[in-house]
Amino acid sequence: MPEYSPYTNPTEVLHEYGAWFCALCLRAMRSHAMRLLNDSGGYSPKSVSAGELIQTLSEYDDSSAQTWLDEHHIPSFDQCNEYLALIMSVIHKRIDETFEKLNGINVESVTPSESLKQAFELSETELHILICLVLVQFDDKYARAFRYVFGTAENAHVTVGSILLLFDFANAIDIRSAFLPDSALVRNALIQFIPLENWGNETPLNNSPVFASNRIVSYLLGEPGIVDIVGCKRLEPYPNKGTKSLSIEREIKKTIQKKRFRVALLGRDGFGRTSAFVRTAEKIHAHVFELDLSAFAQNKYHADDIRRMISIIIREIKIQHALLLIRATKIDGDQFLEQNAFLIHQCLCSHTNDAFAVILSRQTVLSRALFGELNEIDFPAPLRENQSEYWLGALSDYLPKDRASEIANDMSMGYCLSESEIRGVIEQTLARRANLPTKLALTTDLLTETLNKTRGHKLEGLATLRSTNLFLKDIVLSNDIRNVLQEVLAYAKYRDTVMQDWGFNKYNLSGAGLSVLLSGVPGTGKTMTALVLAHELRKGLYVVDLSRVVDKYIGETEKRLAMIFDEAEQSQAVLLFDEADSLFAKRTDVKSSNDRYANLEVNYLLQRLEAYSGVSILTTNFGGGLDEALARRIQFKIDFPMPDLEQRIKLWKRLIPPAAPVHPNISFTALAEYFEMSGGHIKNAIFRAAIQAAMHNSDITHDLLWDAAIQEYREMGHVIRNETSIKGRS
Repeated sequence: MPEYSPYTNPTEVLHEYGAWFCALCLRAMRSHAMRLLNDSGGYSPKSVSAGELIQTLSEYDDSSAQTWLDEHHIPSFDQCNEYLALIMSVIHKRIDETFEKLNGINVESVTPSESLKQAFELSETELHILICLVLVQFDDKYARAFRYVFGTAENAHVTVGSILLLFDFANAIDIRSAFLPDSALVRNALIQFIPLENWGNETPLNNSPVFASNRIVSYLLGEPGIVDIVGCKRLEPYPNKGTKSLSIEREIKKTIQKKRFRVALLGRDGFGRTSAFVRTAEKIHAHVFELDLSAFAQNKYHADDIRRMISIIIREIKIQHALLLIRATKIDGDQFLEQNAFLIHQCLCSHTNDAFAVILSRQTVLSRALFGELNEIDFPAPLRENQSEYWLGALSDYLPKDRASEIANDMSMGYCLSESEIRGVIEQTLARRANLPTKLALTTDLLTETLNKTRGHKLEGLATLRSTNLFLKDIVLSNDIRNVLQEVLAYAKYRDTVMQDWGFNKYNLSGAGLSVLLSGVPGTGKTMTALVLAHELRKGLYVVDLSRVVDKYIGETEKRLAMIFDEAEQSQAVLLFDEADSLFAKRTDVKSSNDRYANLEVNYLLQRLEAYSGVSILTTNFGGGLDEALARRIQFKIDFPMPDLEQRIKLWKRLIPPAAPVHPNISFTALAEYFEMSGGHIKNAIFRAAIQAAMHNSDITHDLLWDAAIQEYREMGHVIRNETSIKGRS
C-alpha cells in the first residue's frame, strides 16, 4: 500500500485539486466534443458549428470530433473518470494524514478546504463547485483551460451552465441546486452572481456569470482576510485583573458552549457585558465579531445591502469559528430598524446552527422582532466595595503602586463603575491630556473631570453641568450646618452598606436615594454648597433648567422630568433643582383643569424623586412654600441664615483669590460690621472692586472695597446716608 505524505500548506492542496480540475476539463472535452470544432473540422472558440447544433437538437455521430481528440492525445472518457477517482482518493488520504500528523491542531491553516466544508456544512458537490471557481480565479492556467474546453472568448465569465457541462449532465439536479438561493454556497455568500445587462435581476440561472467571493479565494490560499463592513469589527481580548466577574463569565461560558444559543446580555452601558463576553470567548479559543445595528440605521441601507452584509459577517464568523455579538443599545424608536426588523430577523436566524449574543438594556417589542425571544443573562450594577480594587488594578498599569492606591481610594468614593468603564475613563483622560506626562495626567481631579464631562450628556438642553474645586473645609459655614453636611456625605458614602449588606432595604419601601433641601435667602451659599457636596462625592452636578422643564402643554413636563431622572440614574449624576419653588410648590384645591394638571405634575415629581436612587438637591428661597408631601420625603433639610459678623469677616477674606494684588491695610472687620450682606453679595462687591483696581492698575484697596460694598448694598434695597459712605474709609 503506497504511503501518502501530509499536506504542508494550502497552495499545495489547491494545486492537487488543480490536477483534478484539469481531468474534469478533459472529460468535458470528450462529453461535448462537437463544441470544440467549427464546420471545417478545426478548433474555434468563436462560433457554434453545425455539428454542435445538430448534436444539441438530436442524436448525432461525433466520431470525427472524438478522432480529433485522439489525434491530440486527449484521454478517453473512461480514462478521465479513472484519473478523477485516483486524484480524489489521493487528496482524501493526504488530508487524513494531515489531520493525523497535526492531531487536529491548526489544521485549517494547512487544509482550509476541509475546514470550509465543515464550517458551512457543504456537500462534496458544493465543495467541488467552489474549488473549481477558486481555481479559475486563482491561476490563469486553469482559466485558460476552462475557456479552451468551452470555446468561450478571452476573459469571459464562468456561468452556471458551463459548470453544469463541466460536471456532466448526469448530476445536473445536484449541480443546479447548489446555485439556488437557499443553498449553502449562496446563502453564506461563498459565491456571487453577476446580472447580465439585458436581463438584470431576471437573468436566467444557467446564463448567470458566477464567481467565488474574493474572501473565499484568499482563505483557501491561506491569506488573511479583512471584513470591511460598516458597524462590524473584530474585538480584541480584554485584560481582566479583577476576580468579581468570574461567576457571570461561567454563566456565559455555559451558554456559548451550546451548539445554538441566542442570549441577551442585559444591563447598563459600561457594566462590562462586552468585556466579559470577549474574555469568555477567549477561554474557549474563539474570536468575537461585534455588529452595531445603529450603523445600519444611520446609513439606511437597502434591503439587498442588508442581506449581503449580514451574510458576509456570518460567513466570516464561520470561517474563523468566531462568535457574533450584536450591539443593540440605541435602537428603541428607530423607524428604519422597525421597518426592516423582519428582514434582519430573517437574515440572522435563517442560518442553521447560527448563534449570537445581543447587548441590550432590556428586551422590548423591537428587540423581539429583530432577534426573537432571547435567553437572558443579567449584569448587575458594580458593587461599591469593589471600586477601590477596580481602580487600583487599572491605574497600576500606569502609575507606581503607592500613587495608584492613593488615587484609587479617592476615586472609589464617587461613581460606581465597572472595570471596563474605569479603563475607558483612564484612556480618555490620557487622550485629553496627551501633552502631559502620564503621572501628571492621571490625577484625581483630571479623572473626575473626564467622568463628569462624559456622563449625563443626554441631559444637555434640560440641565447644565457645573463644578467646583472647593471642598467643604474651604467654604464659610456655621458649625451646625457643617455638621449636617458631614452627615449628608456619610449617608452617601455608607448607604449601600446599610441598605444592602445590613438588610435595611427590606424595611425601606422607597428608593435608597439621598435628597437634600437647602433653603435660605439669595446669596447665602445654597448653590455653592450643592457644588461642594458634588465635588466631595466625586460626581458631576447637573443644574436642572426649570424654564425648559415646565411646559404649558399637558404631559410634556412629565416627559421631560422622566428623561432627566432616567438619564441621571444611568449617569449617577447629582441633580440640583435650583430655586425649585416653581416646580415643587404646594398642591392647590382643584378649581379648574389647570389646577388638576398642575397637581398631577407635582404628584409625578414626588414619585420619581422618591424612587430615584441617586443624590438630588433642591434649593429654595422660601422653605415654607414647598409641598408637605415633598418635605416628608426629603432626608435632610438645611436652612441657611444670613452670615453673622464672624462669618462675614471670613467671607471678605476668603473670597479674594490668593493671586489678586491686595493692599495690606484693609479693615475686613469694618466691612463686615457696616454691611450685613450674604456671601453672594460680598462676592459681587469684591469683584466690582477688583475691576476698578485692574482698570487703574492698582492693588485692591480698602476704599475700592468700601465703595463697591455701598453700590451692592444699595442694589439690595438699603438706604445709605452720605456720611455712612465716608465712615470706615482708611
